Amino acid sequence: MNRTATVGKVGRASAGTGRVFIRLEQVGVKFRLLTEKDLTLKGRILSRLAGEPKSDREFWALRGIDFEAGHGEVVGIIGPNGSGKSTLLRVIAGILYPSEGRVESRGQIQPLLDVGGTLNGNLTGRQNAYLYAALNRIPRRMMDELIPKIMDFAELGPFFDVPTRMYSSGMLARLSFALATALHPEVLLVDEVLAVGDERFQRKSYFRMLKLIERGSLVLIVSHNLAFIEQVCTRAILLSAGRIAADGRPSDVIARYRRQIG
Repeated sequence: MNRTATVGKVGRASAGTGRVFIRLEQVGVKFRLLTEKDLTLKGRILSRLAGEPKSDREFWALRGIDFEAGHGEVVGIIGPNGSGKSTLLRVIAGILYPSEGRVESRGQIQPLLDVGGTLNGNLTGRQNAYLYAALNRIPRRMMDELIPKIMDFAELGPFFDVPTRMYSSGMLARLSFALATALHPEVLLVDEVLAVGDERFQRKSYFRMLKLIERGSLVLIVSHNLAFIEQVCTRAILLSAGRIAADGRPSDVIARYRRQIG
């Protein structure tokens, strides 16, 4: 592995009998900060006519990220708002490409990053389930068999056949989580989705994740619920200003975070 790569790379290990893993080496994600003029076509034209230079202000959302996680781990990612937590999951999911460094993975990655973000509001819960199956190349016959289990877990009752635009955030979360975990993904990425559920839903989700872990899945969770992270996770990572400030036992990392925020 080239740990000094300056061009962002995302790779997948060759298929085989190797265990699931995620590996990040010196990963950085850089954004250009836009001025108010940059945000409108009129502003960009006037700036160009006036000979004003483009904004070259840069913001590193992540920098120097090095970590590896694998088979059977539950990794909690914590930190203040703006520390890079969601950006990190999006890089791992392949939604964002790193500006520098390398990301390598083995295993099917299932991101669950937005409440209802993968659902079509004009479709019912049932129709969204079949759309999810089509997008993930799941045979319809297999989804037919999974539908009762998805309905049971999501506990939507008659709302399963109502357009999801009528759902509450909790209902969206239950359906999204039920779909994402129905086929026991090898790598599950969860970004605050469980925060909108009630205590009973969080408990059900916890036991569902335990089953995934028993099957060898790798789970990464972003959450501000420190008690949940300490209870569920086998490991925690603290991000601060886009860098890893601590990585270790959840209780130790959470204690450091609490000292940091005073």
